[in-house]
Amino acid sequence: MQRSKTRTAREPRLNFRPPARLDLWAITLSISIVAGTIAPPLAMALILASVVVCAGALLWRDLVPQGWRPMAVLLPLFTIAGAGIAYVHATTPDPLAELAAVEPGEVIIVGKVASPPTPVSYGYMADVRVEHLWYDGHEILRGGGVEVFAGDLNLGVGDRIRVDGEISLPDSSGGDFDYGRYLATKRISAVVNATYVRPMGGKGWIGQVHRRTDVALGYGLHPDEVAVVRGMVLGDRSLIPEELDTAFQRSGITHVLAISGQHVAVLAAMIYFLLRALAVPVMIRSPLTLGLIWLYILIAGVPPSALRAGVVATFVLAAPIFNRQLAPLHFMTTMLAAVLAYNPLLIYNSGFQLSVAAVFGILLLRKPIQALLKSTLFRPFAKPPETVSNLLAISLSAQVATTPIIAATFDQVSVIGVLTNLIAVPISGPILTLGLLGVIAGNVAPFLAYPINACNGFLVTILEFTARGASAMPFATVATPGISLPLIGLFFLGCVPAAIAEFSFPEERWPLWAALLLAWTTGWLLLIGATNG
Repeated sequence: MQRSKTRTAREPRLNFRPPARLDLWAITLSISIVAGTIAPPLAMALILASVVVCAGALLWRDLVPQGWRPMAVLLPLFTIAGAGIAYVHATTPDPLAELAAVEPGEVIIVGKVASPPTPVSYGYMADVRVEHLWYDGHEILRGGGVEVFAGDLNLGVGDRIRVDGEISLPDSSGGDFDYGRYLATKRISAVVNATYVRPMGGKGWIGQVHRRTDVALGYGLHPDEVAVVRGMVLGDRSLIPEELDTAFQRSGITHVLAISGQHVAVLAAMIYFLLRALAVPVMIRSPLTLGLIWLYILIAGVPPSALRAGVVATFVLAAPIFNRQLAPLHFMTTMLAAVLAYNPLLIYNSGFQLSVAAVFGILLLRKPIQALLKSTLFRPFAKPPETVSNLLAISLSAQVATTPIIAATFDQVSVIGVLTNLIAVPISGPILTLGLLGVIAGNVAPFLAYPINACNGFLVTILEFTARGASAMPFATVATPGISLPLIGLFFLGCVPAAIAEFSFPEERWPLWAALLLAWTTGWLLLIGATNG
């Protein structure tokens, strides 16, 4: 009896602290990294502001809610860490760039091909990771990356080559597009105009996989279909005809051709459920799935969107192992912080920008937009079709969130993409799945891929027909040349009420905020048109 009384008396002491909210740590770190990369003085201002908030939280206990006080107190730690990461990346010496800046003339490089050779106006270009660099008969540095331009590059990813040519810094005088900064997002410091290229022996295994993939997809698919599936499976769009590539852009479905989170998700689901069907224990199933996913990302060339998706997949699959649950918004911000800490210059990569904007748009805007659709478009239905309304809401959410980035990057925005994505998104999953299965079967024996590819060809034909048909319509796109950073910021500022609607307003108000969001998007595009008119 005495022990029971003692236990009862001590129980309240176990709950003497309220829950601590640290939800904002990752977004704070990410914002500091971005600020430190784009404008270091802004990072210093963020640090000073965080110190003021921290001091206020310590001295005035009612300044922030009790649960958020730890976050407020730790705010300077995260802002300083983010600014420090950006500073370390910015100040790390780059001997290769320093050499290219003096334009020494011809150098000799031995390295490995890091990307599939892509056709250009006068030959091919490919990324090469430098192992050795000689100048004037002496090896002067190792490491780094260069973009090689040559008349012929009959090579594969991972092949070891020797390149003789003149090294220089990338030409960044091409107007709004900073080519040097774009290459820096891929950790490439210089360009080499090759006069001589020779394989050094030893074919890279990634290149061999690419070659076998081309052979496998050739069984049962027409050349245009091979190019589309190859782009979806390997992320290499170099074989897609220019006319077809333009059609995909104008129709608003070019995203299905790039390695994205969908690709990683489809592959992860295939592997995971296959292993589960084989009764593989979860402690083995999740690590094995992760290993194969990262192997695929490596084969695809580690594009930024796939890197982001790989980090997300790692969190999702690792959570059950550690008996944890994940809040989607929290682990997405954690992913963003992890990827930016790895390479802050990815903020200048349009593919990364589009991927991040689309994901956060879906997370923050989907429910309000779906509520609007149910109260308007699907109102006549006694029971609104959940799958259709959800698919349309996802398409709208992603398109709204990526509108300013697409407008600034491509100087046009597809307005028909909302409809074309209703076709493209559902069939892109089966196309990718069959493409992956065809590649796997073809790597075992090419003829095994034929029946899989034959089935896939029908779906690819539908995708191509959708792209060409939609792009031919005169109202398919809106021209948006010359978008400035303040206009992009203005757009996202106008999206804030709808983005916080799920957390700040009652559910019956969600359709109103979603309607205002769509009106704001339309008004912003009209403003851009008027500004450029």
